[in-house]
Amino acid sequence: MTQSIDTEIRDLILGLDNKIDVLDKKVEVSSARTEERFNSIDQRFTSLETQVADIRVQLRSQDNRLWAFIVALFLAVFGFAAKLILFPGGQV
Repeated sequence: MTQSIDTEIRDLILGLDNKIDVLDKKVEVSSARTEERFNSIDQRFTSLETQVADIRVQLRSQDNRLWAFIVALFLAVFGFAAKLILFPGGQV
């Protein structure tokens, strides 16, 4: 009788061990999926940072063009005003 109880206990322990192994594999798979998701999110943030940096460069070039246009316009107005002041009456 003791031997049959020992066998039953051993079988129960082996069954529990198998179930624990299955759960361990499920946890590993879940961990791998979570890690892949985090890596994907990290790549998205890196891509977003790159896009923001590119947009900043584009905005700087647009700012430079705008300032060049404003300076050219100011110089044209200043030149026209100087012409009117220095040469009144349209005589050159």
